[in-house]
Amino acid sequence: MRVKVLISGLLAAAALLVAATLDTPGLSVGAITAVLQLLFAYSWPTLTRSTQPWPLRIILALAGLLATFFAVGMLGPVGMGASMLVIAVGVPLVFMSQVFRGTGASGRLSNTVSGISGLAVVSQGAGLSALGASPSGFGIILVSVIALLGAGACAMTRLPDRAVIFLAPLTGAALGAASSALPLGLAWYHCLLIGALAGVLVGCLRAITLASRAVKRVEDMLAVSTLILLLTGSLSWYAMQVLGQV
Repeated sequence: MRVKVLISGLLAAAALLVAATLDTPGLSVGAITAVLQLLFAYSWPTLTRSTQPWPLRIILALAGLLATFFAVGMLGPVGMGASMLVIAVGVPLVFMSQVFRGTGASGRLSNTVSGISGLAVVSQGAGLSALGASPSGFGIILVSVIALLGAGACAMTRLPDRAVIFLAPLTGAALGAASSALPLGLAWYHCLLIGALAGVLVGCLRAITLASRAVKRVEDMLAVSTLILLLTGSLSWYAMQVLGQV
């Protein structure tokens, strides 16, 4: 299953890179991001073993599409300013979806936790769309993919979690810094930070999900692979925003 998670993630990452090279990278990357968000919205309640998953799937899907719509600058500047508003509106909807199930329904608390955590991921995942619409977006996405490839290779090994959780960030940071030799318009420390963040994410998720045998079905695989890509895009966006690159 680890191989399938890695392969599916790499295929999606390749689609993002191709989209970032097109004439309208903001819209094309936004479209790929929307597909990833929809896949995540469908599969996340399954991974978290939610009962009655469809209300959560609908809320997460709408939240992701709205966040991406605003992130690519359709109604304003490119950025993640509207993502917090999407979360603020979505959280009450998650609570309401569980209240309407009735006091005798089982799993309402776990469903609420699943919905709110998924809402945060799917909304912040619009950072990929914002990267696609920014001038340096292709370079940032490329460095992220290179780092994810290296960190993912570490996660594929049979090393214990305590080793991978350190090895993956180091590998991601090293590959990120090395990729600064490419003509991407990014300094070495920009690339190192992007790679380190991607590595930390892969190492932690490997310990939490893959090593604990939580990934058993196709939906679980989709949830983990899309989760990694969406969170990597979000972390890269905010890190580069702090450093003034976007």
